Amino acid sequence: MNRVLKRLTKRHLDKFKNDQSVNDFIGEITKIFAQQEEERIFMERTLTLSSDELNEINNSLKDNLEKNNKNQRYLEKLIAKKNALFNATTEAIFSFSRDNVIEALNQAAIEFLALDANQINQDEVMTCDLFMDRLADREKFSNDITPIRENELAILHGFFPTIDQRYHEFYTVPEVVDGVLIGRVWCCRDITEVRRNEQLLQHQANHDALTGLPNRSLILDVLNHTIKMANRHHTKVGLLFIDLDDFKKINDTAGHHEGDRYLIEFANRVQASLKAEDILGRLGGDEFVVILEDIMDVSDIVKINERILELCKEPFYIQDKKYYMSCSIGISLSPDDSLDSAELIRKADMAMYQAKELGKNSYHFFDEKLEKIAFNSVLIDNQLREAIQKENFVLHYQPKISLLDNSICGVEALIRWQKTPSELIYPDEFIHVAEKSGLIKDITHWLLKKACQTLRKWQGTELANLSIALNISAIDFADPLFAEQVLEIIRENKINPALIELELTESILFTDIKNVQEKIAKLRSHGIKLAIDDFGTGFSSFAYLRDMELDFLKIDKSFVQNIHEDLKSKAIVKSIIDIGINLGFKVIAEGIESDSIMAMLTTQKCHVGQGYHISRPVSEQLLLQYVKSMPIER
Repeated sequence: MNRVLKRLTKRHLDKFKNDQSVNDFIGEITKIFAQQEEERIFMERTLTLSSDELNEINNSLKDNLEKNNKNQRYLEKLIAKKNALFNATTEAIFSFSRDNVIEALNQAAIEFLALDANQINQDEVMTCDLFMDRLADREKFSNDITPIRENELAILHGFFPTIDQRYHEFYTVPEVVDGVLIGRVWCCRDITEVRRNEQLLQHQANHDALTGLPNRSLILDVLNHTIKMANRHHTKVGLLFIDLDDFKKINDTAGHHEGDRYLIEFANRVQASLKAEDILGRLGGDEFVVILEDIMDVSDIVKINERILELCKEPFYIQDKKYYMSCSIGISLSPDDSLDSAELIRKADMAMYQAKELGKNSYHFFDEKLEKIAFNSVLIDNQLREAIQKENFVLHYQPKISLLDNSICGVEALIRWQKTPSELIYPDEFIHVAEKSGLIKDITHWLLKKACQTLRKWQGTELANLSIALNISAIDFADPLFAEQVLEIIRENKINPALIELELTESILFTDIKNVQEKIAKLRSHGIKLAIDDFGTGFSSFAYLRDMELDFLKIDKSFVQNIHEDLKSKAIVKSIIDIGINLGFKVIAEGIESDSIMAMLTTQKCHVGQGYHISRPVSEQLLLQYVKSMPIER
């Protein structure tokens, strides 16, 4: 029973406790109160559960709200970073809708369109016309983006110029959501400076840095194209290969900087003498080429060659000094000589060397004989290398006699190439090849060593105390180590240095006078004798005779052999003898081929004679026989 009801019935109805009807009534009321209590308890429980659920939901909502706030702040940061990156890039970025309206653009895009960001109305519709109006060639650009019209999902890359003389690279991709195109993004990058640098690098790769002329690479490309066009139109192409004569003397005397100035001036002069369609290029050093198109007559090439040679007659001024230079020109023709550009240059080069050998300051056309000469030179070069390795050389000796008493005073050692046991090759057939290939140093080393070994072997024989004269190449003498190498070989063989005579050509004296003087002084200080060979045929000068400490002056045989028939040769020989005597030199005359010539030289007081009338160059064995029959100068 409910406690409140129980208390009330006890207070007011206790006297009816035995009344059944009252007790039934009270029982019913008790049930009602019990039922209400149950309902109250149920309601309380229900409300409690609802409150907990609401609290849980509320807490969940609070958590979700906090997460949403965090996500919003994160997204705001991402958008800020995206916008910063969007505007920081130097690439102009546009976002177009499907109907070609600009929906978004960055600062670079605004500058690309030449707009003011502060004046852009956000409500104003910006169409693609703003973009197209900036293009220098709208029609070409429209053609370039045809793939987009054919395929709206196409990704495209390309280039376009703008009306402000800039050059851009573009890249465009579609914007797609759930497979549906919603727009397109364009990125445009200004590559004007990159393109200029590429063009500059391309120019530098194909042009000579000093003169700005086409270099070998570009020359070959242009020549290939020119040959193809000429072949198509049945015309000729002329190629001139120009090499400056003795250019080294400018570098040696005025310095490389002034030498460069000369090359530039020479190139400018040649360029000015050519037609606009003729192409002048520089291969390197002092070598130039000229490509001549549409040659109808070879006489046209001759005229151009003569113009180039003529312009060299005008002096060049370097450091206020006047220089006269000449050049040698080789010419090859296409299709006559070749249809290959490299081959055409090679043949013009060969013709140029022929022009030099013919005296320089001239031009020469390529012919098949030059090809044979070149092939022969290569063959000789290969065979010479083997000959040097195997020491397949011998010395022949031509006696020199004193014209005062006809006694033998020495020999000239002349090298021979023992190609086979029965075949001797003379120097004029291989020395020039050895000089060009650099083999001359090995040959000279063998010559010096063999001569010293021979002098040592002659000690204690009838050939003792005979001096040996050796011909020395200008290439050898120019070697800074030459003098020391000579002295080292002499020391190794323990011979008297005074028995060695070195014959030098006049050209040696014009390379570096101070250096030549020092070498001569060093060699003579050890007793070695020095002679000028073939005097009178080169750049004979009183100056070097005065400045050089020499022992012998050797008159070239071309004057000696004509001494009877040619009064000028006779006068030249007499003058050389007188000069030699007055300057304290001993004078040697080579090329004596008769008793009358020897008698005349004796009368003119020439000191030493040499020639076929006295003796041909002979082997060591025959020399010994010759010496036994002759008095020896003591």
